[in-house]
Amino acid sequence: MNIALPRPAHRHTNLICGLFILACCTFLSACTSTKSLTPQQAAAPRNLQENLQLNGRISIRYQQDQQDQSVTVNYEWQQTPTELHISLSSSFGQTVANIHQTPISASLEQAKQETRYATDIEQLLIDSLGWSIPINDLKIWLQGFDLQPNKIAVAIPAQDDFQLNSKGWQLRFVKWQEDARQVRPKRIDLEKMTEQFGLVKIGIIIM
Repeated sequence: MNIALPRPAHRHTNLICGLFILACCTFLSACTSTKSLTPQQAAAPRNLQENLQLNGRISIRYQQDQQDQSVTVNYEWQQTPTELHISLSSSFGQTVANIHQTPISASLEQAKQETRYATDIEQLLIDSLGWSIPINDLKIWLQGFDLQPNKIAVAIPAQDDFQLNSKGWQLRFVKWQEDARQVRPKRIDLEKMTEQFGLVKIGIIIM
């Protein structure tokens, strides 16, 4: 959403704006400072993990009522073969939502609101938060794999800026990293044209 900001009235406003810009630059610098993988790291065999714990940041840009919208949240991702827990929080550490998925249902909790339930976790996010992310596909994309039509998970080449189309999404694996001897993406950008939200752009940082 485009918002016209009033002209700063005193030096305190200028200081706040300066600190905000500095914080944004620091975050972007941290996200792009990871060294590229060595040829040996990039070529090393990888296995899809059944149990996964990740955290990082998600930014989403979309349209609502013909107005541009943007959301940025921190996330904690805990995945097992049968369950998924996602905790979303603001940049100030305030909990935005707690999401839980099992093979038969999904639930979403927000402060001072009743827990919502649904069978479709992505629709549950839309109904509760007004936006969504492709959670079921991210279970393997976050690990650097893609699911083929025959349901076989195939490792995505661990190359910076590698692009592919999957499930209607244009994916760009901007950066890769090695963490505890596990090679996985550092940053993934996703883009998709939708009827409901126009052009949706999602950026995911994995810490």
